Amino acid sequence: MDKKRKLIIIVLCITVLVFAFMGITFATSDSGAVNNAVNVILSPFQRMFTAMGEGTKDFFTYIRDMKTYKEENIDLKDRVAGLEREVRELSSLKAENERLRSVLDLKLQDAESRMIVSEVKSKEPGNWFYVFTIDKGTNHGIQKDDAVMTNQGLVGKVSDVGSSWAEVTTIIDSESSVGAIISRTQDIAIADGDMTLAEQGKCRLNYIKSDLSLVAGDTVETSGLGGVYPKGILIGTVSEIKNDSSGYTRYAVIETAVDFEKIREVIVIKSEE
Repeated sequence: MDKKRKLIIIVLCITVLVFAFMGITFATSDSGAVNNAVNVILSPFQRMFTAMGEGTKDFFTYIRDMKTYKEENIDLKDRVAGLEREVRELSSLKAENERLRSVLDLKLQDAESRMIVSEVKSKEPGNWFYVFTIDKGTNHGIQKDDAVMTNQGLVGKVSDVGSSWAEVTTIIDSESSVGAIISRTQDIAIADGDMTLAEQGKCRLNYIKSDLSLVAGDTVETSGLGGVYPKGILIGTVSEIKNDSSGYTRYAVIETAVDFEKIREVIVIKSEE
């Protein structure tokens, strides 16, 4: 007979003896004595079963908590991976930003000494600034065809000038034309004023090559070609790409960087001597 069967037999014998003793005690004693005897005898067993019950409860609570911890651990790992990805992207953007800053600093190092801040003196009737006059002129070194910008981007050029004033024609004027370059692809195009788009404060990007992968969101800058506008001044962002009336060529609508309803102050870049 193995140990397990012996243990079962011993437990059964003890149980039988307990109940036999309870029966004898009940037959020979009053109810108070019986209750006391029963409590004395059963108390260890009650404690044992209570402890077993608590142990079982703790076991299932542990299993449930482990499942919760596992799910939380997976969620935290996903969040950490996402944060690490964002850190890598931010590091890449920071490096790109620093590179562009250094390029821009070099590009404008000479131009900075040629910048003249001027206030808007008057403008044509209406909300939009197609043509306006500033309070600086030849006495301050400003000449015809000098480029005009704000801290947001390109405004236009000086179209006429006097001793203490200058007239500025903006890039949304229908007579305006600016050599442009798409920042992402470095492809050349022309940013032209358009009578219809001017009413929305926008201009038009023409001469887009058929194989150019232009997309909405591409930034457009001055190309520096033509000798009027320095290279690298922000013109705006491509908002739409459309086919012209012939259906054979494309053009893009540029959301200009400058708000042409709210120009109050400009920067004139004097031409190089």
